[in-house]
Amino acid sequence: MEIRDMAARLGQLQHLRREVDELSQRIAAVEEMAAGGSPRLTGLPRGGQRDDRVARAAASLADLRARMARRRLDCMEELGRLYAFIDDLPDSQLRQIFSARYIDGLSWQNVAWQVGEMDEQVPRRLHNRYLRKKICENAKFDEKDEENLL
Repeated sequence: MEIRDMAARLGQLQHLRREVDELSQRIAAVEEMAAGGSPRLTGLPRGGQRDDRVARAAASLADLRARMARRRLDCMEELGRLYAFIDDLPDSQLRQIFSARYIDGLSWQNVAWQVGEMDEQVPRRLHNRYLRKKICENAKFDEKDEENLL
């Protein structure tokens, strides 16, 4: 596994959470569309358009909710993998860095502040050094991957 692959894998939870948030917003928009609509004008003939819109919204909601359930399950599985990875880290500071970055989704500056550093480069370098070491142990390290470190 290359460094960029490992870093991408670690960042997967963040992407899944964004996807869940986006699906939540879509569900809210469809629910609003189904419940809302323009006010009824009196004196005009009524068409079946409202019923058709509600049926389309119900089908769309069912699809979105099924996708949301799958993504939430993916998030839980990824979270479990991340916790297992972080728990296996040898150093407490590294566990804090990885947890703040990948579980909490903090920026490097906020990670630095959380672990008691002022410069974001300190936790980033510790993070990258550990990943580099882990990759070297797996014997598939490519020197050009150093450019792709987080």
